[in-house]
Amino acid sequence: MSPVKNGDGCGFENFVQDIRYALRQLWRTPGFTVTAILTLALGIGANAAVFTLANAVLRKNMPVADPKALVRIGDAYQCCVNNGALADGDYALFSTETYEQFRKNTPGFEDLAAMEAGFNFFNPMTARRDGTNSLPYSSVSEFVSGNYFRTFALQAQAGRLFNEADDVKGVPVVGVMSYEDWANRYNRDPSIVGSTLWINTKP
Repeated sequence: MSPVKNGDGCGFENFVQDIRYALRQLWRTPGFTVTAILTLALGIGANAAVFTLANAVLRKNMPVADPKALVRIGDAYQCCVNNGALADGDYALFSTETYEQFRKNTPGFEDLAAMEAGFNFFNPMTARRDGTNSLPYSSVSEFVSGNYFRTFALQAQAGRLFNEADDVKGVPVVGVMSYEDWANRYNRDPSIVGSTLWINTKP
């Protein structure tokens, strides 16, 4: 037993000496030391950012009542936006008429909602509240069907959400603001409900 203990002790002492030597070397070369620390910090930060994004997008459930009950129609995430239809016929993009036919003639679905094709985080809409001196601001938005929020079983914090009556041609255009926008831009002002906002120059 004794030789093993001595060996362990020597190994630990060597490790401590190596650490001291490495620290002395780093102290003598401050430029290299700063570069190494910054490189490690950037690497750790980038890994943390990627993990946070992957965790939010891939691992967490969607913020809806029953995410396991949702089914996405179509095999591909992109099909024909700005480029025409793909030749293989593997679609994920449908016309409004096709969507309406699906809703009327596809049994087995509790509900079927539609959202804007070509949704792009890098092509936001411009919004400005009417009757104020506030400047327009960019906001990520998309057009959806009247039953969109009902399909996800979501409720409004204030005001109301869309319904089928909003899908009728000629009715006033309505919008739903995210809770985050309401809190951060308007300080949860209740008067925002029912007010007019100009979205891409249209009320």
